[in-house]
Amino acid sequence: MNPVDSPHAPPPDGFEPMPPFGPFHELVGPMYVKTRAEGSITGMRMQEKHRNLGEMMHGGMLCMLIDTAFTWGCKHARTPTLRVLTTQLSVNLIGNAVPGDWIEARVKILRAGRRVVFAECRVRVQARCIAQASGQFQVMGEHPVS
Repeated sequence: MNPVDSPHAPPPDGFEPMPPFGPFHELVGPMYVKTRAEGSITGMRMQEKHRNLGEMMHGGMLCMLIDTAFTWGCKHARTPTLRVLTTQLSVNLIGNAVPGDWIEARVKILRAGRRVVFAECRVRVQARCIAQASGQFQVMGEHPVS
């Protein structure tokens, strides 16, 4: 295995550690985030703990990555940042990842309204799209400006 593809290899340049959203994220992480003008990218390195019996990424893990990427993207859709709750998530699993793969979930905010944020996501391993998703998120309030 190429050292860059090791499950413990560092993330690509520009990615910073994402603070965990709670104990579950601590269990399945680490995850990383990169902010761009056109939206955020949430990334992770697939590890053995993320695979199914078929030795590829478990679909539930991929859905968790997508939901986390959406939550981060929606949180930063406006200033001050938002507190959001997932109310609809539709995921199409169209490929797979194996241990050592670097996976990126790119979120695009379609509309950030007063009460609801709509977004879409594409998940890639290198140039291969392995999932696409859409989501709807209820705005629960704003985070205080610090």
